[in-house]
Amino acid sequence: MERKSAKGFSLLELLITVAIAGILLGIGVPGFGNLIKESRISSQYNSLVGSLYQARSEAIKGAAYVTVCPKSSPGANSCGGANDWENGWIVFLDRNNSANEANAAINGSDEIISVKPQLKGGNTISAIGSTTNTVTNVQTVSYVRYLQNGASSLSTGSIIICDETRGSADSRALNIVQTGDIRRGAITSANPAPLDAFNRPIVCP
Repeated sequence: MERKSAKGFSLLELLITVAIAGILLGIGVPGFGNLIKESRISSQYNSLVGSLYQARSEAIKGAAYVTVCPKSSPGANSCGGANDWENGWIVFLDRNNSANEANAAINGSDEIISVKPQLKGGNTISAIGSTTNTVTNVQTVSYVRYLQNGASSLSTGSIIICDETRGSADSRALNIVQTGDIRRGAITSANPAPLDAFNRPIVCP
């Protein structure tokens, strides 16, 4: 009887295959992880831009001032303080408001337009502004209010989304100018971190 030899991989061939697979995995996994982080922060930035455009558009319609404020907690429908932006934010018709108030409030005849969820992935948001359009009195802010002429109550300000794992260069600056227009923070050859509304590179952990 004729015997046929079994064909298969040698130990050396298996070791080479495993080594190549390990190299490809080592190259691909970090790249895929970075892609996920980039997609996440882009989505968060676009969501915030959409909320601000919505607020400005509703204010121009003339029904009332429209305010964007951080939620006091992830599940709340009330405004929080300047350190609460990561909880998500609320867009609402702000018929009852006071100039230069510390925190916005939803009360009386105010009407919620939209509510955005808590940030995912460990990213953080902070907002700064100046009512005089100067860097000398920049401070953290707990809301952005749009007036019926389309201008912002801040005069000038920025909302900064920090990528906590990748740092400043991969973070985002959303700048609000005197007219109320919204612009993405520019990147220059001198500094890869986006510039805030006062032409300063943002600093993220």
